[in-house]
Amino acid sequence: MKKSFKLPIAIFSTGILSFGGVVIETAMNVTFPKLMNLFSVSFAQVQWITTSYLLVLTIMMPLSAFLNKNFQARKLFVIAALSFLAGVSLDAMAPSLMWLLVGRLLQGVGTGISLPLMFNIVLAEAPAQKLGMLMGLGNFVTATAPAIGPIYGGVLVETIGWRWIFILMIPLILIALAAGSQAVRTERPSSSTKFDFVGWSLAGMIFTFLIIGFSFLSSNVFMFVFSLILALGSMGLTAFHYHHTAVPVLNWKILKSRTFALHLSSYFIGQFTVLGLSFLIPNMVQVFFKQTSFQAGLTMAPGALLGALATIFGGVLLDHLGAKKPILLGVVLQTLAVAIFVIFLKQLNVSLITLLFILFAFGQALSMPNIMTNGLRYLPVKDQADGNALFNTFQQFAGANGTAIISAIVATDDSTRKFLGFHYGLGFCGGLLLIDLFILLRVFKKSAQKAKINNH
Repeated sequence: MKKSFKLPIAIFSTGILSFGGVVIETAMNVTFPKLMNLFSVSFAQVQWITTSYLLVLTIMMPLSAFLNKNFQARKLFVIAALSFLAGVSLDAMAPSLMWLLVGRLLQGVGTGISLPLMFNIVLAEAPAQKLGMLMGLGNFVTATAPAIGPIYGGVLVETIGWRWIFILMIPLILIALAAGSQAVRTERPSSSTKFDFVGWSLAGMIFTFLIIGFSFLSSNVFMFVFSLILALGSMGLTAFHYHHTAVPVLNWKILKSRTFALHLSSYFIGQFTVLGLSFLIPNMVQVFFKQTSFQAGLTMAPGALLGALATIFGGVLLDHLGAKKPILLGVVLQTLAVAIFVIFLKQLNVSLITLLFILFAFGQALSMPNIMTNGLRYLPVKDQADGNALFNTFQQFAGANGTAIISAIVATDDSTRKFLGFHYGLGFCGGLLLIDLFILLRVFKKSAQKAKINNH
């Protein structure tokens, strides 16, 4: 294989696993009403199909910097692909919700290795003048998934059944495995460091207790409070451990760069709202607007497809115009779309929801990938793998919490159509986007002041 083709093929091969994970996630979102009847489970229980996958992703992400420094990229890719393949195969045959969750956990392991691996390959091999475009390409691979997932799931559920969501993924994963085995680099690891198992376990406990706690937000106040207490205790132990560990699994010291930390906060909010809306809209279309799962998929697909195409465009804008304009424009468009949802929800119909999600997805594509790319620029090269690990960890943690918290907000409404639940969920997302906009305005104001001082 020619060297010039290896980088884009490596990006696509590693990205396909993330693509598969999100396709399945968004496809399964439109199956929830049917699965609730099939397995005789509640709304809060069925959302663990998404939350369990995102929880494993969150726990895997802190490992990415350690794995990147200590193992060959090709070996990591093969392990990731085989794990994902095993999970998909298990879910295709799952006889119960429990087995379905086990398969999703295996898929989370595969994606948890491959997603940061894709971005580490880009950061290590991309020319500086093409970094924004290639980061956009990496995001494009995964961003196309929400465009395909809902309609893919809707069609299959209404025709041959939900199990085919997993069955049809198997050939795609096999193609990615064959291509990536040739294209992903094989050079020796850059270092050999001791694995901080205690630090990783404590970080995993924090994320687990928080996500479990928020899943009980609407149903069991005692478990919610108890889980938060356990999470706070884990945070205290983690702080003590990291203070006495030379090479922690997550390098929190890079958060001393305030600008990087603000980018990370903005990215967290952005991912929370993206996953929150990806949960809200298809369920709202089915439960409140009384449409089919296929129609719910059609509602999401145009916006997700445009958003996927716009990720590369957003990267090109970053390379040519800088970070400020595409990022701020993107968040403003997202905020505007959610504000219209909140104000006019009762007057909306499925066509208007589709248009609003197009507006939201376009804004998300302009802002999210560029927030990550620009934030990493504020770190030294030696710390960028650690920065990538934090971005990916917070991305998945935000997604898992977005699903858990928004589903808990919806579940507080025990009416049949759940109008108030959906309305409050949208309002919560809108409030977070206003906070995000404030954070970004502060980031760019500070950067402009610093540049002015340096010029003088």
